[in-house]
Amino acid sequence: MTQLSPILFPRLDDFLLGFIVATSLVALLFFIRFWKSTRDPLFLAFGIFFAVQGVTRSAGLGLQHPNEGAVWIFAVRLLSVLGVLAAILWKNLRR
Repeated sequence: MTQLSPILFPRLDDFLLGFIVATSLVALLFFIRFWKSTRDPLFLAFGIFFAVQGVTRSAGLGLQHPNEGAVWIFAVRLLSVLGVLAAILWKNLRR
């Protein structure tokens, strides 16, 4: 695999990160729409997950040298994943 030239594509990482943020926010809108029609907490948990993913990734766009391995970013993303897991368990165990 060839490396893209930083001279020809200096902001490619920012473009791709912006694309990921946009798709996360589109997924958020879909899950919120499903949640509004069903009131199923699982859809709300997935909506919150995608909102957190979009916000934490967009926070990196404003930084000169973003650190994806920062503890606070990892902790917030981990909490959103645990929220989805809790919603899945709650939905399956309440029967």
